[in-house]
Amino acid sequence: MTEDYDNRYTRCVMGGTFDRFHSGHESLLSTAAKMSKEVFVGIVSEELGKSMFINKEFSEKIEPYVIREAAVKNFMAQFKQTKIEVAPLYDPWGPAPIDPRADLIVVSQETKIGADKINQMRRENKLKVLDIIIIPWIMDDEGEIISSTKLRKNM
Repeated sequence: MTEDYDNRYTRCVMGGTFDRFHSGHESLLSTAAKMSKEVFVGIVSEELGKSMFINKEFSEKIEPYVIREAAVKNFMAQFKQTKIEVAPLYDPWGPAPIDPRADLIVVSQETKIGADKINQMRRENKLKVLDIIIIPWIMDDEGEIISSTKLRKNM
């Protein structure tokens, strides 16, 4: 697996709900782990989720934080050459706007706007903007985008 590592970045920061852990999450996380020496993965806390999930479809079915955290940690354990930090997010941005070591953020197409906002905040904080890697959507057998919302809907 070593040959798949690029490690051109020092520290990747990323975050999300990571509900109903699926192959889209795997793509995000593996890209981050292979591109960076360190990865910070922020997972939306239940406290933050109460405010953020108000308009999220089927939010009442979002898994508890401990289940989402375990899924991320389980998956990330395979990336032995990358230092992984997993922590709850208590605000939408986590450490990304103020982390001076961060140089990368990995996002999906629908969350790029958040990465742009983080870079705006980093400019205001006089920090180098993050390079942004946008992973492509992962499609299911029916040709639809795999998403946590769709998985919750089908429960």
